Amino acid sequence: MAAQHHAPPSLPPQPLLRNRGFMALIAGQLVSRAGDALFSLASVWLVLDLTNNNPLASSAALAVEFLPYLLFGLVAGAYVDRWDRQRIMIAADTIRGVVTLVVPLLAALDALQVWHVFAVSFLLSSFGRLFHPARQAVIPDLVDASQLVRANAVLEGTGQAAWIAGPALGGVLVALVGAANVYYLDAASFFFSAATLLLVRPRPHPRARTGVSLRQELLEAIRYVRERAILRTTLLVGVVGIVAFAPVPALLPVLVRGHFGAGSRELGALMACFFAGSVLTSAGIARLGQRLHRGRALAGGLGAVGVGAFALALAPSLAVAGLMLLLLGGGAALFNVAEYSIFQAETSAELRGRVIALANVLSQAARPLILIVAGAIAQLADVRAALAVLAGAALLAVLGGISSRALRAA
Repeated sequence: MAAQHHAPPSLPPQPLLRNRGFMALIAGQLVSRAGDALFSLASVWLVLDLTNNNPLASSAALAVEFLPYLLFGLVAGAYVDRWDRQRIMIAADTIRGVVTLVVPLLAALDALQVWHVFAVSFLLSSFGRLFHPARQAVIPDLVDASQLVRANAVLEGTGQAAWIAGPALGGVLVALVGAANVYYLDAASFFFSAATLLLVRPRPHPRARTGVSLRQELLEAIRYVRERAILRTTLLVGVVGIVAFAPVPALLPVLVRGHFGAGSRELGALMACFFAGSVLTSAGIARLGQRLHRGRALAGGLGAVGVGAFALALAPSLAVAGLMLLLLGGGAALFNVAEYSIFQAETSAELRGRVIALANVLSQAARPLILIVAGAIAQLADVRAALAVLAGAALLAVLGGISSRALRAA
């Protein structure tokens, strides 16, 4: 009788908390996102200090950070697929740390001008266009495919947790040491993240084809998405998600001051509700892991954002508004985790950077237009009408998502 040979049973994947490379990435991102939260407040405050409270200058500071999405977003995705992603992240964080130091050093020399702040913001955002698609593209090379949803939930929750206390702490630090000196902490957060990335050991990934032009590589990614219903639908739903959510941070201060007659403390508390909802939902998703249906989660997250924004427009009190922002934050987290999990799982490794960059660029390109539309509606009617109209558009998109065969199968 011939001997029977049995293949050895496959070992279960290493738990995420014991995955040294993944946890190193998470530790670095927690500190780096905290630095981002400090920077977001310090940069706007510094611009206002240098321009005698010119609101146009503060708006320009935000616009400068947005420009690299359009200028470099797609090209950066192509290089993420060409180069070693770990080295890209280390280089991007190191360069951002050095660039950030320019502001406090110039301030110490009493030579700081507002254009310096704009230039630093532009460069930080530009190198961020390399870092962020590389980070999302490298996760499937760090964890098992069955752990993607859980890994994205941990990453999402970690990032949002840093924003719960970050802006409030930033306000205290600006008052204590000055806005320019807060940049030292942001620079340190980049250097810390770069150091932790040295511990990340992703599996080698197939590189994009050599001898092909950037234009051909970008067209290849666009064709790849267009030919796959799940990616095409997820991309469209992602753009619609911006319709529902993008106006909220811009219109919330107007709602707090104009409708509720409240101030900055109440605004801060409401924003904390949003981030708390995101962290709590991310924790729940992490427990569910692959049991979470990605397509339903994508539609459900968008639905929660739409319902939350619509109900926020009708909120009779700050307490109800806080509850709606909890729902909004939870919906945004559910949506983000599902969206990235779909892109990571359904995209070939050698195209992952370009596909994720394409999704980021389309979403960010829609943001200014949505903000203009929301501002116009708020000006012509009121802020509540703007929130309600855009939330209604998102809820209509949910119906399309639910009817999508591709999302139902995801």
